Amino acid sequence: MTDITKAVMIVTAFVVMIATFVDTNIGLIVILLSMLLSPELEAGSTPGRAVVIRAEDLVLIMVSLTWLLKMALRKAPVVRPSPLNAPIGIYIAVLTISTLRGMVTGNVMPLKGTFYVLKLVEYFILYFIVLNHTTTDRQVKIFLLTLLLTATIVGVYGNTHIGRVERISAPFEGRGEPNTLGGYLLFIMSILGGIVLYRKQGRLPLLLLFLFLVPTFVFTLSRASYLGMVPALIAFVVLSRDKRVMNIVLILFVSFAFLVALGPPVLKQRVIGAFMPEQSQKLKSVAGVSLGPSPAARVTSWKVALTEQLPKKPVLGFGMTGAGFLDSQYFLALAETGFVGFMVFLWLMWRVWKAAFDTYRRVETPLYKGIALGYLSGFVGLLFQAIGTNTFIIIRIAEPFWFFTAIVVKLVDIETGKAKMEADSLALR
Repeated sequence: MTDITKAVMIVTAFVVMIATFVDTNIGLIVILLSMLLSPELEAGSTPGRAVVIRAEDLVLIMVSLTWLLKMALRKAPVVRPSPLNAPIGIYIAVLTISTLRGMVTGNVMPLKGTFYVLKLVEYFILYFIVLNHTTTDRQVKIFLLTLLLTATIVGVYGNTHIGRVERISAPFEGRGEPNTLGGYLLFIMSILGGIVLYRKQGRLPLLLLFLFLVPTFVFTLSRASYLGMVPALIAFVVLSRDKRVMNIVLILFVSFAFLVALGPPVLKQRVIGAFMPEQSQKLKSVAGVSLGPSPAARVTSWKVALTEQLPKKPVLGFGMTGAGFLDSQYFLALAETGFVGFMVFLWLMWRVWKAAFDTYRRVETPLYKGIALGYLSGFVGLLFQAIGTNTFIIIRIAEPFWFFTAIVVKLVDIETGKAKMEADSLALR
């Protein structure tokens, strides 16, 4: 990245800070736009995970600082009550203690460990900002439109690069991470699907956008995202309890199967290659299932995490970045934070599901019902994608996920008007 680009990123962040002080909505809209459309800067070259800073990191820091200042001036609470407060707080504490312990024992490089802990804390700060600030139906629609505009731009970029690159990644991705784009699109397309099902107004443009994003999703060639797609669709059928949805999902499954069988050779090779071992592989199958080189390497690293790393530090693990690189959210959590951190992470995921399902069950507004259904289906998909990638650490998946987690948690209060009344009462103080 050139010095000019760095300077532009810093100046933009400060401009956003000033604009956010005037209106927090502006900062949140910029964050939504920058999630997939911002350049990155590799701040350090160290063994294992690289230290990468993106423009949205700077924007989120500035928005967070501005928001905290506004809350202090208004004497308003920074953390509002929500079903996720306890698991988030305990998870941050475990991450911090585990990583500090890793620094003391020499397993974690201080700068690198601190950076990654702060990255996760960043996502939770975003959750609390959106949770506190979103109080009206108009805001929900503005944020949703911004998210869909960003997805449309990503779709244009992706579709115009099919055939020009081996695998589609997000714009400004640096070295390229197709799994990141696959997870992002899996989540966005799920939300789109939920809205299309429940909201009749504007259904056709949303359906066309969904179909427009499909080629980009397919040509990420992200097998972890394909894995997440299947349970996401199943969750969509089960939760909606709509027979029409079952027929649509069956059509999608059959269409994807035909695309793999009769489509571009690269797609077939990618899918079939997951089950085609090479002669040089040490591990060629698990439970009778043949594995290609990439899945075999993942399974081997999981085995190392379970049989070598975890027994050495079973309670709190090695700390963030202390266990090296593991391409699985769950095995990484076990190795880095031990059984304690892993159980807290699962508790957090359970509370997210429970809160979103409660919203889906209670809201009546078609748009809100669709957002909640799509969110739940996308969440299931991401949970399965996380078997083969670090889904909930990756900024370009985690930021939109936690942004809309806050919105989904708040939808009931927005629908009943409770959120607006609380905001008005604070403004009168």
